[in-house]
Amino acid sequence: MMTLPIPVYTAQAVKDWENRWFAAGNSSYGLMQQAALMMANHLLGQLAPSRVCIWCGSGNNGGDGYLLAVYLSRHHTVHIYQIAPPASADAQRACQAAIDAGISITDAPVVADVHIDAVFGNGLDRPLTDEMLAIVDDYNAHTGYKIAIDIPTGLHPNTGMPLPACMRADMALCLMGYKVGLLTGCAKSHVGKLVCLPLIPADDALITTAHIDNTLPTLPARDGSRSHQHKGDYGSVMVIGGHPTMGGAVIMSGEAAISVGAGRVTIATHPNHHPAIITRKPNLMVHDIDQMDKDKLEHMTAICIGIGLGRDAWSAQVFERYLPIMAGMSIPVVMDADALWHLAAHSDTRLPANAIATPHHAEAARLLGISANEVEADRIHAIRSLQARYGGQWVLKGANTLTIDMHGEIRICTLGNAAMATAGMGDVLSGMMAGILAQAPTTPIHQIVALHAHCGDVLSADGIVVDVNQMGQMASQTLKAIAK
Repeated sequence: MMTLPIPVYTAQAVKDWENRWFAAGNSSYGLMQQAALMMANHLLGQLAPSRVCIWCGSGNNGGDGYLLAVYLSRHHTVHIYQIAPPASADAQRACQAAIDAGISITDAPVVADVHIDAVFGNGLDRPLTDEMLAIVDDYNAHTGYKIAIDIPTGLHPNTGMPLPACMRADMALCLMGYKVGLLTGCAKSHVGKLVCLPLIPADDALITTAHIDNTLPTLPARDGSRSHQHKGDYGSVMVIGGHPTMGGAVIMSGEAAISVGAGRVTIATHPNHHPAIITRKPNLMVHDIDQMDKDKLEHMTAICIGIGLGRDAWSAQVFERYLPIMAGMSIPVVMDADALWHLAAHSDTRLPANAIATPHHAEAARLLGISANEVEADRIHAIRSLQARYGGQWVLKGANTLTIDMHGEIRICTLGNAAMATAGMGDVLSGMMAGILAQAPTTPIHQIVALHAHCGDVLSADGIVVDVNQMGQMASQTLKAIAK
């Protein structure tokens, strides 16, 4: 088990790492043998005796497949589908090893319980040919458990986007280290279970792009030794939002903030929504959004703005009134939803380090002046661009949410699931973030993202869609369990 945080690399960084290993006098074929043996040992503990078909390409990924066939053949019936003859010297040597071991090598795939993709791996960064696209379709049409060696064929190793299609895997055996493309873009729909098999020690020249980090936050203790404290010692949150016609989002955000332990939560919203807030959650305070001033905000320890704010002239003047006030404050300020829509019209604004913006891909696209597809095509580049243009800290929501902190460090959250794709989920995250930062302002934002995703994973077992109204309660239970 690797300890969090876990480093993640680009394809080129891994290639350079390998080349430095070989330049130091280590054998490239020996590394191929080691990779195949580690994969075989892992799979022998996972698979019952079965019929296996390994789809081998012409490069070293195919070489890994030939040697894996040799090692698996001791316990399984193994066939090799040779898509193209081996081209590299190591792949040719591995192919000969498979021939010497009596492995069946065919020019077409066979029916099997397990299919293993050893076609391209880490080396592909260009669109597939029509011939290869047909092979991808054929692979995906076969039934059986699917395993990818390193990276599913057709998935870009750095962006996680299909080129334009890719082989689907139930498990990806990631060699050397995690590649960015296994964790971003569309990867979560294609790679299945990720298993990392480190082969050689990291050297000082190895460049890390991001880290996987699902660490959950820890809040100040509330035990007997702190019994002299009162609600004001656990933070005061102001949630600002709620267009005259949209009141539900601010309620969800405020509920989330108080559920994670904030001492006091006030919702500054249109008076239309005050009765509903008091009826649903009487421990939330309310203020008229048009009557708020700098003095009231200065008593807060965290602010959350934009939830259900709207995009008309009224909401624009609300945002423009609050933006310079918040930019001059030193407390955490979470900007979500319509605040981001209005921020895009102020692209010359520089957010302070204590500001956290939480867009999804469409909101990020508007902020950057590009298409949503361009954001998804390279999410790592997109989150870096957001910080470079606007400053602050950022959360780019989606499958494997990204965060970038004030130091430019990127974290990838691998928790969460498709059942969380429902209205209100982002509102709950922004409220959780403000509620936790109000109590512990130095809490890393990626830990709050992980808590939110963890709660979604726990609640997803109850139905096809996570009930957002239970998220705050689940977060509270999780934080209590961590404290104990």
